[in-house]
Amino acid sequence: MSDLVLDVSNLRIEFPLQGKPKKVAVDNINFQLKRGEILGIVGESGSGKSVTSLAIMGLIQNPGKIAQESSIKYYQDPEAHIELTRLEDSEWTKCRGQEIAMIFQEPMSAFNPVYTIGYQLTEAIKLHQKVTQEEANQEAIKLLKDVKVLKQTCPDKQATTYLKRYPHELSGGQLQRVMIAMAISCNPKILIADEPTTALDVTVQKGILELLRGLCKDNNIAMIFISHDLGVINEVADNILVMYQGKVVEKGTKKQILYSPQEPYTKGLLACRPPLHIKVDKLPTVADFLEEKKDLELSKESDLIYKIIPHNEMQSRTQEAEENKVLLSVEKLSVEFGKSVFWGLKPNKFKAVNNISFQVYAGETLGLVGESGCGKSTLARTILRLIPAANGKVSFETYEISKKSMSNKWLRNLRKNMQIVFQNPYNSLNPRLTVGQAIAEPMIIHKTQPNSKKRKEIVEALLTLVGLPTDSYNRYPHEFSGGQRQRVCIARALALNPRFLICDESVSALDVSVQAQVLNLLKDLQEKLKLTCIFISHDLSVVRFMSDRILVMNQGEIVEMGDAEKIINNPQEEYTKNLLNSIPEFPEDLRWTSEKTVISEQ
Repeated sequence: MSDLVLDVSNLRIEFPLQGKPKKVAVDNINFQLKRGEILGIVGESGSGKSVTSLAIMGLIQNPGKIAQESSIKYYQDPEAHIELTRLEDSEWTKCRGQEIAMIFQEPMSAFNPVYTIGYQLTEAIKLHQKVTQEEANQEAIKLLKDVKVLKQTCPDKQATTYLKRYPHELSGGQLQRVMIAMAISCNPKILIADEPTTALDVTVQKGILELLRGLCKDNNIAMIFISHDLGVINEVADNILVMYQGKVVEKGTKKQILYSPQEPYTKGLLACRPPLHIKVDKLPTVADFLEEKKDLELSKESDLIYKIIPHNEMQSRTQEAEENKVLLSVEKLSVEFGKSVFWGLKPNKFKAVNNISFQVYAGETLGLVGESGCGKSTLARTILRLIPAANGKVSFETYEISKKSMSNKWLRNLRKNMQIVFQNPYNSLNPRLTVGQAIAEPMIIHKTQPNSKKRKEIVEALLTLVGLPTDSYNRYPHEFSGGQRQRVCIARALALNPRFLICDESVSALDVSVQAQVLNLLKDLQEKLKLTCIFISHDLSVVRFMSDRILVMNQGEIVEMGDAEKIINNPQEEYTKNLLNSIPEFPEDLRWTSEKTVISEQ
């Protein structure tokens, strides 16, 4: 017991609802944390992971309440402990940050945009360590070097200048590292990381995971790492706790949970992540394990549910696609941002897309992969004429659509056949419109269906097509989960019966279980409606599942292009190899190519 640093017992958190029974967010969970241990808490959104971490930090907001019988004991040393559920606000000020620190999910929201990162980093240091401003600045610079934002050899003058930067001047990965520096600035005994890598590229994510694990092991810090992805948890955790609907359904060592999961929910989370090294026809979902196949075993041949697509079948699919006509052609396309200057000075312009050429065949899915800032989304928006091209040509069928002289009327007619599903379903829908109105809006704008009764019938048919009940018609976006909202966005994109669809990071903001459902839906719709797609993502495992061919981008240029299987299993370029090596994977015998699989090759 001498190593014990945190003891959570009978934790129950309730949120009263007006005129309804109390909502139990966390229901009598128990776990312990030892010094230097990394505990991974995994589960879908709404499972109670983040609420549990907020309770440990004393950040449960009214009307939420921790039950009287609940206990959270923090052990400063083996002989003395603090009951965190009984602390007053003034006591929390001393404890929070110095003893227990937290890294939040979204770094841009966690920083104050009007203060420099140096001010926000030194604020916590001065509060808890009682040092001068100069000493706090030196400590901040040391921390930024520890988290590899600054090089160890960085001159003091350059480092001091870096402290004067504002949050918007840093990338997502840099901001997350600064937040880690802030969290460890006062040498806490416990560090809580709440989905710290969800919004990051796989390469940045790998660096953050290695950094967090190294810091904890080197400094004997206990960490609670929260994620919905067991692949990420596998990279960093020693022990795993699985939560579902506010309860702990399974806990044990990483080896126990990943090698021999006992609960159907855990098996579902393990199975629904897209495989990297093989192609499958569909992804298993958590529902397959919880509802229809409650006794499903990962290791039983009798429980095989989805098939592996053989190599020869993948080759024939690619050949068939290439025999079809070219639907979209991009030739030497460049996109520039910035302004030209006068009097012969050098223009201050940045090339986001640089001399790119490729073709998309009718009926195929082209995967577009690369890190943030490589030009993927800019390329997609330029194809749709949402951003003007500086040079080059884009053709849809036989029409050149990149002409600047193209009339608005002609462009509007073109967009009936070319639609896009954006990354964030929360920002893509107007909160003032019902779901039915949002899906019907394109038909009204393009005047494809003037009859309101007929429009409603089409909307209800689209809702059914994407797996939502027809009574969703009169509900508002805030009444739906993230996965359901993305289904609404897909239905809206299909309202004009397009022939070409761009999915721009359309599943990156979703849990792995919901992601599997949406990916299966997109695949089904492509087959039913004979859609041609460009699927954009920074995750090669997701792109592998969806795509026939893959195009890899870096710094606005094409690095590598070819069949999905060749790019994944035999990459030629170093950049592609780095992307593949950065993807979190399960232990060797839990990969889909092993004997322990839920897929058959038939």
